[in-house]
Amino acid sequence: MTIDEQELAKQIGGNTSAAAGTVYQIFARANLPCALSSQFGGHGYIDRELRFVRGERWYFAAVLNKSWVLWYFRRPAISDLNLSIEDLIQTFPGAEVTTGAEVKIRVENPVLAYAIIGWVFQAL
Repeated sequence: MTIDEQELAKQIGGNTSAAAGTVYQIFARANLPCALSSQFGGHGYIDRELRFVRGERWYFAAVLNKSWVLWYFRRPAISDLNLSIEDLIQTFPGAEVTTGAEVKIRVENPVLAYAIIGWVFQAL
């Protein structure tokens, strides 16, 4: 999948740490399984986000903050893929369950970003 490099540069901008920018670029440029597509998006106060969609279902999100990227395992992925929230918490130390029963992970380095991408390949 080809990404919009101008939009990626705009989202990263000058108000993002080098580490967060690198992680966001890893997610944006990931060679995803063909069942999954990505698009830039946002909603409400979140204006720098990558959405990862399978069919019409929004499975994952990467939200760019100033110093990190928040990765979300969203409810559609958890239910469609029969994921265990407990297993996700054990697999990704530091992961938390949100009030919306999703799992979020603060990603501050490329190693964790690549681990998440590898996990997505195995799950799909």
